[in-house]
Amino acid sequence: MVQPLAAQKTASKTAEQIVDGPRVEGTGDTWAVIAWTTNTGGSSVVNYGTDRNSLGQSAQAPYANSDKLKTGHEVHRVHLKNLKPGTTYYFAVTSGHGEGTGTQAKSGVQEFTTKGAGTSAKGGDADAKNHEALKIVNGPRVEGTGSSWATIAWTTNTGGSSVIKYGTDRNSLSQSAQSPYSDSDKLKTGHEVHRVKVQGLKPNTKYYYQVDSGHGEGSGTEAKSAVEEFTTKAK
Repeated sequence: MVQPLAAQKTASKTAEQIVDGPRVEGTGDTWAVIAWTTNTGGSSVVNYGTDRNSLGQSAQAPYANSDKLKTGHEVHRVHLKNLKPGTTYYFAVTSGHGEGTGTQAKSGVQEFTTKGAGTSAKGGDADAKNHEALKIVNGPRVEGTGSSWATIAWTTNTGGSSVIKYGTDRNSLSQSAQSPYSDSDKLKTGHEVHRVKVQGLKPNTKYYYQVDSGHGEGSGTEAKSAVEEFTTKAK
């Protein structure tokens, strides 16, 4: 019996799988950032709790279907907030609604421990309230363009996520690209360099973009740039 075309297409798709992680990208006294990579787009949910056998709390990020790596894989990143200081938490991640398959992938249970009250992500003794809010101190700047790609970079005063929203309409930056959470590649000044390669662009086309760094170390703050532009090269 010949399958309907829609069923054939679904069958030809690979079921959703976690291909990297999950990993704890950063922790503070009341927060943690969990990231993982799947082989296709899907939801980004973390279930967590202080009892390994009862992960009764949950947090999630918007559906990931555009921030693909060169391999076609998807990076999922979820920020857990309002955690207790100096506490061990257990967690498992779930990515569902796999593109073209409706499948789901779950991780095993892992754990992390938040920092003690009033300490930073690096283990300092300063009260978190005294941490500088996340700021963009240089850029954003276009480091290079081709006919189908562009590399955007900017610098913040502390670690944070690296996300670019972009599109051909200044008022509708509906596409996005990102790179892993930046929390270690500090300059001598203590600043962080963020760099994202935007791919799959159209040749000889003007794009508008805005950069966004969130989850500031020790402060949980966010910094966004003004809307900038670049034009891709002709083929």
